[in-house]
Amino acid sequence: MIHLKLVTLSGIKFDGEAYEVSLPTMDGQITVLSDHMPLISAATNGVISIRKNPKDPESTMEHFATHGGVIEIADNNVRIIVDEADSGDEINESDAKKALELAVKMKNEAKDQISLEKAQQMIDRSNIRIQVAELKRRRR
Repeated sequence: MIHLKLVTLSGIKFDGEAYEVSLPTMDGQITVLSDHMPLISAATNGVISIRKNPKDPESTMEHFATHGGVIEIADNNVRIIVDEADSGDEINESDAKKALELAVKMKNEAKDQISLEKAQQMIDRSNIRIQVAELKRRRR
């Protein structure tokens, strides 16, 4: 087992034991199990998935939509510090879809590079939130 601590600007989102944790990194999605080699990495926008016990089916995994941050793995401890992490319970799928529509509209109407990049960030964030909301819906 590994000890996972997921920390955001608003507080601790997860602090407990886990069998397996999947994390979005610059080199792609990685899965961490017991005795993983030490690692410090940037976290990218994506989904953090947590399996608490070895025999737990995928339908019972916890998922968080995250947006950048830092990952540290050492001695069966995984610490993740991100600006924000939203669990499926915290995401309203219909609101996330509305936010995506608005972001796409903003991107289409962007007049400069800064506006275009901001809209793309909003699109990426909305897509990840929708993905986590869909994973939660499948759990039911």
